[in-house]
Amino acid sequence: MKNKILLLALVITFSSCSIFQKTKTFTQDVDGSVIESNNVLQKFLGTYEIEVFNLPDGGDGKFSMKVTKEGEGLKTTFTTEEASQTIDIIGTGVEEGILYIDIYVKSYGINTAFEIYVEGDQVTGYLADMFELVGTISR
Repeated sequence: MKNKILLLALVITFSSCSIFQKTKTFTQDVDGSVIESNNVLQKFLGTYEIEVFNLPDGGDGKFSMKVTKEGEGLKTTFTTEEASQTIDIIGTGVEEGILYIDIYVKSYGINTAFEIYVEGDQVTGYLADMFELVGTISR
């Protein structure tokens, strides 16, 4: 009888310590992250038609760019000659569900970024954290 009580006490102790719960191995976590990462990037692929309002020159700017998958990351290219002559694209990345396109503006000599929020085929965001932008994405 004492053995059964002792065995029952051990089972209750171990189960309360979560020793019998199923855990994921390291490789299961890595595989899940890669699949999740690819799905997150898929949302941002396509051709963007963006308008940025109240730029320093007093007007609005229109940008057309294409975001494609390159290796494990993203690559952005301007689809208009005018934008590619005045702006260099340094890099493209996604952080916390936001698309960041790092750029160098030649006429001002500054590095800044597009910060783009994608909801379906509509995009909103900012250029240089101060100029509001809106637009569409087509896939």
